[in-house]
Amino acid sequence: MSPEDPREHVLAATHFVLGPSNFLVLRLPPNWDLRIGRNPSDIDYTIPYDGVRWAQEGRATAFLLDEHAHRAMELDVRTARGPIKPPALDAVQEAQFSMGGHPATAMLGVTRAGLLRNKAFNVLYVGYRCDDTRRTITLKFTGKSQPEELKGLLPLIAKSRCH
Repeated sequence: MSPEDPREHVLAATHFVLGPSNFLVLRLPPNWDLRIGRNPSDIDYTIPYDGVRWAQEGRATAFLLDEHAHRAMELDVRTARGPIKPPALDAVQEAQFSMGGHPATAMLGVTRAGLLRNKAFNVLYVGYRCDDTRRTITLKFTGKSQPEELKGLLPLIAKSRCH
């Protein structure tokens, strides 16, 4: 593996009764690291698939850091047995692609945050259904990254694994 190769990061959590479960195996550029998010991960239901337990319903957060370029973004991953409503975004660009072999939708837009909702953050939202693990999976990347940087993540995260 060369330093330019993408790296796989396992996004997982442990439930005190259900044990460890994976949300997904995320592919990212080699310069990005995945760190624990500010909110604790939560798993309500799991499903075993091919010897691995997957979070069928739950939520996880993480920070993606590129320390060399001094960039960061927040990642919010949700899984559910049913549909998940996409976030309300301004200036939305939408695209269809394949995520881990499943049809997926990507939305690129802007969200407002803060007490007076005066801070703008770019958002890349990806949603798809994995029938093998009977769950809907959504990923929301939020940060000050430029829209082109967020679009550039799509080819790599499309090769992420959900089972």
